[in-house]
Amino acid sequence: MKLLQSLLLATSCLIASATIASGSLSVGGTVPPLKIDDRGEIILQGDDVDYTPWDSGRLRDGVHVVQYIGATMGDKDKFKPLTDRIEQEFEPGSVTVTTLINMDAALWGTGGFVAAEIKKNKQAYPQAIIVLDEDGIGTDIWGLGEDGIALLIIDREGVVRYVAKEGLDQKTLAESLDLLRTQVGG
Repeated sequence: MKLLQSLLLATSCLIASATIASGSLSVGGTVPPLKIDDRGEIILQGDDVDYTPWDSGRLRDGVHVVQYIGATMGDKDKFKPLTDRIEQEFEPGSVTVTTLINMDAALWGTGGFVAAEIKKNKQAYPQAIIVLDEDGIGTDIWGLGEDGIALLIIDREGVVRYVAKEGLDQKTLAESLDLLRTQVGG
């Protein structure tokens, strides 16, 4: 009986500490620290790719759009209307777009296919910052919940100015573009 009580207490403590450790994304705050060592940022090495650790401390000194998506067909285009408009309307380098991909969300057996597609995208857009989150730790650390997606706009000081946890409709697309224009111009 004592062993059972001890196990229950230990489990409760672990759950509580995990809840406390996980952050949440909120406008006016900073991004909870996220470090991805398992895979990480994709770096081109000739015709091949390599990986380097990535951490959210890089989201300073510029205007950033961060999209955290699952490695699924349903998630891959959630924020595409915004990234397409950024490519069309903003000077190169004025907005840094970082895509974090939760590989843990990929359907069983599709990881190789997903990785090959991501490699093709990186080769087509070498300036793109693409980060593979092999274990999906970002969903817990950033408090993304069951859907596990988010779009963030972060200002030059590292302050979150916009958070969306679902795809963008016309209204939210317009709001995010207006905010980006203000941040880039300001």
